[in-house]
Amino acid sequence: MEKIKWGIIGPGSIANNFADGLSSSYSGQLVGIASKNDERRKSFADKYDVHEDFRFETYDDIINSEHIDAIYISTPHTLHAEWTIKAAGKGKHVLCEKPGAVNYKEGKKIIDAVDAAGVFYMEGFMYRCHPQIPKLIELIKSKTIGDIISVESSFGFDMGKTIPDHRLFNKDLAGGGILDVGLYPISFSRLVAGAASGDKFLEPEFLNAEAKIGETGVDEIAHANIKFKNGIEAKVSTAIRESMKNNAIIKGTNGTIELPDPWMPGRDGGPYHAKIIISKNNEEEIIDLKGPEHLFFFEAELASQSIAKEKVQAPHPAMNWEDTLGNLKALDEWRNKVNYKLPQDDL
Repeated sequence: MEKIKWGIIGPGSIANNFADGLSSSYSGQLVGIASKNDERRKSFADKYDVHEDFRFETYDDIINSEHIDAIYISTPHTLHAEWTIKAAGKGKHVLCEKPGAVNYKEGKKIIDAVDAAGVFYMEGFMYRCHPQIPKLIELIKSKTIGDIISVESSFGFDMGKTIPDHRLFNKDLAGGGILDVGLYPISFSRLVAGAASGDKFLEPEFLNAEAKIGETGVDEIAHANIKFKNGIEAKVSTAIRESMKNNAIIKGTNGTIELPDPWMPGRDGGPYHAKIIISKNNEEEIIDLKGPEHLFFFEAELASQSIAKEKVQAPHPAMNWEDTLGNLKALDEWRNKVNYKLPQDDL
């Protein structure tokens, strides 16, 4: 089988992670890179041995290339929708870093565009493609800890100080914790609630929230309490100005399940190592998940395989289109409850 030929828009740190994972993919290969910055483009292309002919100076050039099958987008958040829609319009398959859009309205435009174009599209929640998530779903469905009562998860870090020019503190670039890393615990909570009911995911019936809005107008620390229709409650937390536990704990009627590192289980790339800790009856069981693969291999391989099989959506538990839209709607509600409004919300 001929490998899917990938082009990358935006050679940032996350693009390096994706390229590392793609390098060991059986179904995909890196062919091109696009960046308006000459130095960054050359550095990235040299590192990954990209041919001189496929070092594109503009994003338009890479999506117009007949040598590229699929585009990985890792630009700032506010460019995700624009370039996903443009790439789809050129017949390119798209894997876009999270958030796929900055709000539900943008997300709906994306789904309409990729659907009309008949191309593959997936929002890049790498953790959803990792082996620990299917294992977790198996444990929930088999009622290893009984009926699920609640889930608590967080993803937060401390930038140390406010940096007005940094994208995380720039409201015009959809900065703040909620849209950068808060979307992880939101997506996780929806996944767990769904698994407990035999569904792929559930949408919140109730969401209440609080946040510290910083001097640049973005959320620096935010928390939300959620309730789902099956009675499961969730507490989610995020920050760009506070270091958090960055774990997930699921409570059931007969015990707990903890994922000490749900989002990046193997931050140095590979080999990966994830742990699932089950506590019940005053005993602790640790499930060790280990493998030689790079952390981002699973996402790169899943997307490449799906495209090769002519699928337009990724299989669960990776993000399908409905899941992406549901997550964006929950994020909109979280921002609305803490009065964090983006310029794009009025478009």
